[in-house]
Formats: sequence, C-alpha cells, structure tokens
Amino acid sequence: MSQPTFAVIEPGVFTTIQDLGRKGYFASGIPPSGAMDRFALRMGNLLVKNPLGEAGIEMTAIGMKVKILQETIIALTGAEFEVQLNGNSLPLWETVHLREGDLLYIGKAKKGWRGYVCVAGGIDVPPILGSKSTYTLGGLGGIRGRMLKKGDVINVGSSRFSLEALKGRRTKDSILLEASSERELRVVLGPQDDHVKEESIEVFLNSDYKVSIRSNRVGYRFEGPQLFFKERAESRDAGLDPSNIVDDGNAIGAIQIPGGKEPICLGPDGVTMGGYVKIACLIAADMDRMAQLKPKDIMRFKNVTVDEACSILEKSNANVTEENILK
Repeated sequence: MSQPTFAVIEPGVFTTIQDLGRKGYFASGIPPSGAMDRFALRMGNLLVKNPLGEAGIEMTAIGMKVKILQETIIALTGAEFEVQLNGNSLPLWETVHLREGDLLYIGKAKKGWRGYVCVAGGIDVPPILGSKSTYTLGGLGGIRGRMLKKGDVINVGSSRFSLEALKGRRTKDSILLEASSERELRVVLGPQDDHVKEESIEVFLNSDYKVSIRSNRVGYRFEGPQLFFKERAESRDAGLDPSNIVDDGNAIGAIQIPGGKEPICLGPDGVTMGGYVKIACLIAADMDRMAQLKPKDIMRFKNVTVDEACSILEKSNANVTEENILK
C-alpha cells in the first residue's frame, strides 16, 4: 500500500516522474518517454532494491526541495547536484535514510545536467499505456502528465525489503564516469547518409559541436559547421530542399539535419515521424551521455558499427548488478 512521502516545496526547473518508458506505441505517434539517463535510474533502483524499471524522479539543471512525510530510503544518482538534508551535505550513488519531518534540498547541477531520486518502493502513480513515465507534450503519465509543481504530494509504494536492509549500500566508483566527463557521442551512420556529400560526413564526424540552449527531452540540437547534400532530382513529394525526404519513421536517437544546419538528435520524447534526412543514429547506451550534456558544452560525434553499439549497450547493462554494490 502506498503512502504520502514527499511534499513538494520547490519543484525545480523541469522535474518529472520517469521509469524506463512505454513500449509498443511509437507507431501510433506516442514516444516512449522514460529516463534520459537509463543507467542512472537503473542503478538508483538497484541501490534501493526496486525492480530496475521502477519509476523515480528526474531533475534537470536544478533539483527540488521536499519535506519528508514518512521514513524512507532514497538513492541520488546521475549528475552531481548540490544536495543537503536538514542543511548537511549528502552523498550521491548510495542509499540515504530519511526521517519524517526532514527537509531534502537538491540545488543546481554542478557537473552534468540530469539527476535522479529513486526511493524504496518506487513512485506510486497510475501507469498509462504500461508506463508511469511523464510525456508532457501529450499530457500522459506521472502526475497528470505534467512537471512537478509546488504543493504536489508524491506517494511511494511499499518496499519489499526493510529499511535496515537498505542502509549503507553504495555503488562501486570503478563503474561510474564523472558526470559530463564524456563529450563524445557514438553514432551509427544512416539511414540517409547516402544523401550527404562524403566530405560533409567527414566534417560531421571530425568537428566540434556546441550543445544548443534549445536542447531538451524532445531533441538535442548541436551548433556546428554547415553540411552539404548530394544533388538529386526534384521531388514534389519530398520537397525542394535537399535535406527533405518523403516522411518516414524516426527512431529515438535519430539525428536529423534540416537544411544541413544544427543536427537534432531525437530524445525519448522525440517525434515519431519526420521529413528530414537522418545522417546517423545515436547508439542506445549513449543516450545516457547525451542526457548529461548541458547547453554550451562542446562535444563530437564518433562513428561505430552496429556490432560495437550492441556490445557497448550489453556492457553498460551488465554493470547494473549486485556485484557492483558495496555494503
């Protein structure tokens, strides 16, 4: 049975409830949503012994201030935020014991961009289409499909373990990258890289890009050099601009290049169809890296094979095990 556990005093900038996303509705125009940094959410859930896909709270840039309404255990993962409990600093990537009446303050992100609060028992909100994740553009999931706001009371489910059994659990440092330390996003070229001039593909893979201030969960925009397209026959259906194609399905992580300017990498709330050339697709494991890039960060794209992408994802998933928890 769930209990009111967090009373929101300050909600932060863009704070939502997210699990690992809703599957099976992309063809109907509904993106999966879910945590951008899936590793951070899964590791947070492991620390508090929840199912790995349980819902937590995702914070962007600035965290939240909450009053604790009942005793519980949480884990804070992801970006390095300023965190205080009753005015005292708190560690990240380990379990923390909270008591009724405590004040938890999560301030600005000092390194990285997105942080997660996972709580023993998980956030208790009604699943919509099989997921608790918030899709704000569609008004689905979370608390009435929106960001958290002042005055919200967040219910938490019952933990399968005693709070005593959850105390003192900590993630091994060896599997953690410093938040935002990786400024390289690995991609697989295609499906329409054949529309792009070879020299522009080289430019794409060998140039510095700056993260745009307009980046968000729908798509990350990258400011960099102009890219050029091969000549093609005019197509009334595709449009006259060489970056236009006949609309087709997108993938989460697809990198569109409208007009050859400002590549846009689709995030978990990304649009399901589009009419722009997609030069490449971000590998699944590196959505975690992109989630921690903040506006004005400088980064690069790196080409990998499909086999390499699968291997990187398998390694990342394999890190989220009890073998990497200290107690």
